[in-house]
Amino acid sequence: MLPKNTLQFLTLSFLFLITTNLQGQSGCPGCQINVPNNLGVDTIYLDSVPSGMANMAYSQDVSFRLPMTTTPVAATDSTISPGIGLDEIKITQINNLPPGIEWETNEDVYFPGTETDGCVRLCGAPLAAGTYLLDIILEVKVLFITQETSFQREMVVLPSTSVNDGFTLTNNSGCGEVVVSFQNNIPSNGNSGYTYEWDFGNGNTSTSENPNAQVYNNPGTYAVDYQAVIDTSGYTLTKVRVIDADCGDFVSPPDLYLDIIDPNGNSIVTPNYVDISTPVDFNLNVPLISGNYTLVVKDEDGGLNGSDDECDFYTFNQFSNGILVNGNSSIELTILHPVDTVQTTDSIYVYPVPNQPQIIFKSPTTWCEDEMIVFSSTYASGNQWLLNGNPINGATEQNWQIQESGAYSVVYTNDFGCTAVSEIQDATLFPLPPLPEFGNDNNLLEVINAEPLNFAFQWYYENTLLQGETGLSYCLTQTGNITLEVTDITTGCVNSFSSDETFNPDFVCGVVGVEEVAEQTLGIFPNPFNQNLNIEFEMDESADFSINVIDLLGRKIELDRQFNFSGIYLQSFNFNDWNSGVYILEIDFGKSKIHRRVILQN
Repeated sequence: MLPKNTLQFLTLSFLFLITTNLQGQSGCPGCQINVPNNLGVDTIYLDSVPSGMANMAYSQDVSFRLPMTTTPVAATDSTISPGIGLDEIKITQINNLPPGIEWETNEDVYFPGTETDGCVRLCGAPLAAGTYLLDIILEVKVLFITQETSFQREMVVLPSTSVNDGFTLTNNSGCGEVVVSFQNNIPSNGNSGYTYEWDFGNGNTSTSENPNAQVYNNPGTYAVDYQAVIDTSGYTLTKVRVIDADCGDFVSPPDLYLDIIDPNGNSIVTPNYVDISTPVDFNLNVPLISGNYTLVVKDEDGGLNGSDDECDFYTFNQFSNGILVNGNSSIELTILHPVDTVQTTDSIYVYPVPNQPQIIFKSPTTWCEDEMIVFSSTYASGNQWLLNGNPINGATEQNWQIQESGAYSVVYTNDFGCTAVSEIQDATLFPLPPLPEFGNDNNLLEVINAEPLNFAFQWYYENTLLQGETGLSYCLTQTGNITLEVTDITTGCVNSFSSDETFNPDFVCGVVGVEEVAEQTLGIFPNPFNQNLNIEFEMDESADFSINVIDLLGRKIELDRQFNFSGIYLQSFNFNDWNSGVYILEIDFGKSKIHRRVILQN
């Protein structure tokens, strides 16, 4: 048999196989083996496994190398003998994983003697974030002996995230209540000109750049609306169109140009247009600051004193986009104010938590180990039964037959991966009393494995109760099927033994004649006893008899033998070297016997 420590070590070797929910060994074919080239032949290698994220597609290949013998294990554990060949290793089950993932190995069974490398493909998408206690079941065959072993390992599925142009949601789906955090993907980095508007879909809004986490505690789909306004480019005067100007030369059109004076008194003068007729456009690139500007339309050399004529005056600011009028003159300003607006919407999904499953069973909560006790879940599917908090391998149906004492519960998982756990139901299965086998000694049926006083006995003939026959022996009076039923007085559990017995007419079972007097006067004291047992009875006629003790295995030991004895018999017997327990004291008169149960307490 493979040493227990070896099995545990080999079990640990497969920890790498588990990172996501494994609903079955199917649906993920085609994994590729990829182990390092420098590995030893008889060694153990475990590939690393990427982590998973809830509601995100997952497909990963994990490679491993199995040991050919117990030698790699013995190198770190002196209690294991090296050099024992491993015949077969099989991954049979992986229980209690998050829903949404399937798995498949490249081989059904691995034969380490000739094939040491393998892989498993994990695929799907885990539906729910959380920490899962996984239960991995392996079969290992060594020296033609197959043993099943299991172990547990914790698995973490990270919360899901959703990324869009405006923001990132973390933990955007879950069961019952979801706490979602938000990351702004258009940060201001401390600069001005950024404004934000959030509508979280749960009745809350915000204008913060980085809002607080939000709670969603009712099942449903929530739309999160986001808007970022980026106003960082300022205002730029890009064009002035002079529509009409109140100036001109006597014999030709004016030579127009612009003089723009900012709020600080600084002047910007444009080149002039010679002999230009209105309307005329002046293309500019003048960044505007806060405050009022003065714009003068001028005619070069148009003045009577030899200076330029000032045709029209206008006052404007950053927001004066459009047409300005001065008497019969007018201009049109084009002021560019680029503002970027980003609007995005994303969704949050809150799935319903199922109602707590109930365990249905017939009362009481304590049973005997031969009874068929069935626990039933109130859900027809999606169940996983637990014993003492650990998943029971293969126990996923609605009904589960109890096979051992312990604390039972059932976990129900709905289609969204949300779970609910039942209340714990304690079940106690009491052992049956030992089988009350009996032998036949000349029509006297005697129990050969008598039990202590907390057991009751009842004899049956052909399944009919024999009134008054409740002792450890029964005198057979006719051929037939005899049943002895033993009941544990404390638990009520019953066991029985049946045998077809043949009546021998040459022997008379029971107490007659001189034996009757002996039985009527028989005294056995003390009982129970510690060391010495006293036996006393009276005989009114001479007779031969022997006094014997029968142990639980049916072995008979003679204590005394008398011939032609009559009168009062009184004798004390020492049991100092005997083991404590229940014995049958027998007074054998040949054709009849007297039996009494005695208890030795050391």
